[in-house]
Amino acid sequence: MYTILLTDDEPIVTDSLSFIIDRNFPGQTTILKALSGSEAINFSRTHKIDIYFMDINMPGLNGLEAISEIKKINPSSVIIILSAFDRFQYAQEALALGAYRYLTKPVNQNILTQTIRNAMSMIDSFRGKLSSDIEIKEKLSFVSSIVESDFIFSSVFSKEDGKSLKSYLEYFKITEDSYFFFCIEFVALSSDKRYETYMKVRDLIASHSNAIIGPFMSGRIAVYIPFVKTADEISDSMKQREFIRHLYSAMSLKIQCKIRCGAGFIYSDLEKTLPAYNSALSALNVVPPDGGLDFAENVAIKQKPDGASVSRQEQRLISRVMAGDVPGTRNQTTIWLKELIDFEDSLDSVKSNVFRVLLNARMCASEAHKGYATKAIFNTSFALINNCSTYEEFSNYILPQITECASLLCESNNAKQNPVILRVKEYIEEHIATEISLETVADFVSVNPVYLSKLFKDETGENFIDFVTGLRLEKACALLVSSELSIKEISHKTGYSDQNYFSKLFRRKFNLTPTEYRNSRM
Repeated sequence: MYTILLTDDEPIVTDSLSFIIDRNFPGQTTILKALSGSEAINFSRTHKIDIYFMDINMPGLNGLEAISEIKKINPSSVIIILSAFDRFQYAQEALALGAYRYLTKPVNQNILTQTIRNAMSMIDSFRGKLSSDIEIKEKLSFVSSIVESDFIFSSVFSKEDGKSLKSYLEYFKITEDSYFFFCIEFVALSSDKRYETYMKVRDLIASHSNAIIGPFMSGRIAVYIPFVKTADEISDSMKQREFIRHLYSAMSLKIQCKIRCGAGFIYSDLEKTLPAYNSALSALNVVPPDGGLDFAENVAIKQKPDGASVSRQEQRLISRVMAGDVPGTRNQTTIWLKELIDFEDSLDSVKSNVFRVLLNARMCASEAHKGYATKAIFNTSFALINNCSTYEEFSNYILPQITECASLLCESNNAKQNPVILRVKEYIEEHIATEISLETVADFVSVNPVYLSKLFKDETGENFIDFVTGLRLEKACALLVSSELSIKEISHKTGYSDQNYFSKLFRRKFNLTPTEYRNSRM
């Protein structure tokens, strides 16, 4: 059966064509009629049209314009122009747009019927190829699902080395250098719905990523998701969270049961597939029984800090000192010190680590200011640190010491930095609790806002708004850890008059509400 759309603004033409087609191809066609190009396009959106007959000169959207749109909607259709115009220009343009034949009125009936037969043959050929392609695709899909299952089993249960696992990735043409695991569990899914649900999930994930999807294992599905990792951990984390939340929302809409999901840490080493999978499993295990989504990072935050976490915070602190970022150093010192005290069981270990980090910071500062780190200062520092026993005492001593180091490095770095950008940063730091706009700051430094925006990006590698937001949220983190101010007070102190908006930004960056962040570090 072939569906044919006859398009002409003269009903007598469409009626005549319909009569000829019915007489020469009885029972083989379904005929539709349109009086304009716009109407033909609407039919294309609601019906699967095989063959079009199209006039060129029609009111509104003409035939050539209609062909262009129809080919976008239905590229496999066969379009035949039937027009009173016999100009070569029209014929040339119609054929260039994808028309099959250009016939002029009045057309010989034998030519018309032969043209229709040829068009039907073209449709048959396309359908046969499509059927063959579908069959091949189904066979390949079956084989691929077996290989996918084998990869997941090898990653999780066997002792395959990274080289062997890489051969699987080459088979699937996966070139991304990193990955993470995503575990999915269905709440109260009946056995008769398992296959249907599994296929829906496979199709959905495949439409979002070139992931490797495992079979049902212990009532859940494990998914290997390739990831392009960068040097920016925070950016990578936000990118992962955005992707997984979008995928989770899509699954929740598609699957008719509640879903529990956990996303693991991002890894680059294929030798670490088991811990990568286990991190996704640990995230899944904290999801409520009635459904939800969580991330391995959140689980790590909720637990007591481990040595790796404390080490990461220390590295971030030293990087802030070396960058000469005084506010960032102050904020990061507060976060690191709190984690260090929570992690260490021995007060002597805390003292030793505080002294070591301060020594490291002073060594960095001495590179910029020769003679700063004297032996006398070291001896005094050790004695003073040795007298500390509470968070407040450590904080009161180390904060001014370590920010002094950052300040010295800031002076050194400033000598190399654009003076306009230095004034901009100073203004932002001094006015962090007030409304800050690009226009206001540009006026302060007497430059054009558009020029300042480009200059700031070129000099710092960061957008103006992103820099301000990052500075505000860093200060908020420090206040949440070091003070008993309410969330509302902290939002005002960091320049946000709307507490809800502040909380939304905070959650977007850290995946925790301000209250959750504070509680996780108490």
